[in-house]
Amino acid sequence: MKRFLAVAVTGITVTLAAWTGTASGQVDGSTTTETPTTEVPTTEAPTTEAPTTETPTTEAPPTTETPTTEAPPVTIEPVDLPGEQITSGTMTVGATYHTKSENDCTLTGGVGGQEMNLVRDEAGNIGAVYGRASFGGGNVGMLMIELGPIPMAITAYRATGACNHDVIGIGTYDATPNGATLDGIGYSGYPDDYLDKIKVGVQVSGSQAPATLDLQSAYDFLTAPR
Repeated sequence: MKRFLAVAVTGITVTLAAWTGTASGQVDGSTTTETPTTEVPTTEAPTTEAPTTETPTTEAPPTTETPTTEAPPVTIEPVDLPGEQITSGTMTVGATYHTKSENDCTLTGGVGGQEMNLVRDEAGNIGAVYGRASFGGGNVGMLMIELGPIPMAITAYRATGACNHDVIGIGTYDATPNGATLDGIGYSGYPDDYLDKIKVGVQVSGSQAPATLDLQSAYDFLTAPR
């Protein structure tokens, strides 16, 4: 045990002497032994860049336009018409407005040989008048029909040209085999106003079967936009 300590102490002493001699510039023998310096390499920790995640942009879907669908044209098929064509006669249509008095207007003129027709009731009197004709500087499409056994009738007509109004009305009705007259009140869809007075009358000096009316042309005239 003592021998081990002696050897250990001697070895440590010799080593220390060599270190101190080298440090003071002393040379032990003819050869100077330099202890190489070992550089400890520096290890740089790698830099880890966090990946950038780009949020994708979501584009709105393209706008879909709803196509506009136009209503198909209405086709009126020919039918057998009731009554007789007025071959000779005159007609009057007129309206007096409640507030828009500047639109008061009356048309009077001959309708013979055009597309204006009459239908007789059981007594042989004129019970209805319908059709289309030009007279008094305007064009008229109209219907007038009595209400059964009571002395009243309804009417609806459109006038263009010298008078411009769309009329519907009701009133007292007087009829003979050669004439018919409605006096009443009503409403005008064009121009928009109530009517204090409506007058529709026809005087017939000649008529014959068959009745005549181009239904498609009459429909187009009555439904044309203002």
